[in-house]
Amino acid sequence: MAGVTGRLFAGLEGDVAPPWLTSALSTPEGIDRLESFVGKFSRMQDTLMDKLLPAFLLSVGERTGTALDNLHLAQKLGFVSDPDAWLAMRLLRNRLVHEYVDDLAELAAALQRARELTRELSATHAAIRRYADQHLGPPLIRPS
Repeated sequence: MAGVTGRLFAGLEGDVAPPWLTSALSTPEGIDRLESFVGKFSRMQDTLMDKLLPAFLLSVGERTGTALDNLHLAQKLGFVSDPDAWLAMRLLRNRLVHEYVDDLAELAAALQRARELTRELSATHAAIRRYADQHLGPPLIRPS
């Protein structure tokens, strides 16, 4: 996630604003970076919330429930800092993936929020990974 985030927002000081977005989208490379960021953000959010988190909770002996129940349990266990941020992330993900946003100010605000939420995604992934490495034994397959 850090790689695509860094490539899209390279050199950006401050918040995402319409003039920066217009410039970023003025080249095919910029459009590709935007699509790559949105795709990676969406897949990571989806994978963590819908697949990894329930599997992880089961592996540590917890009962899973709805996505919101799992988020609250993960918060209680110290793996998620803010379940409401995850719900906002899901709505943002749906918006970025399923709707064409043609208002540059709206798209800039959505990208700024996604940029901020990547920290929560990465922190949650790192916390689960650390716990799993320390308490659950080595994985069967290590990512390359």
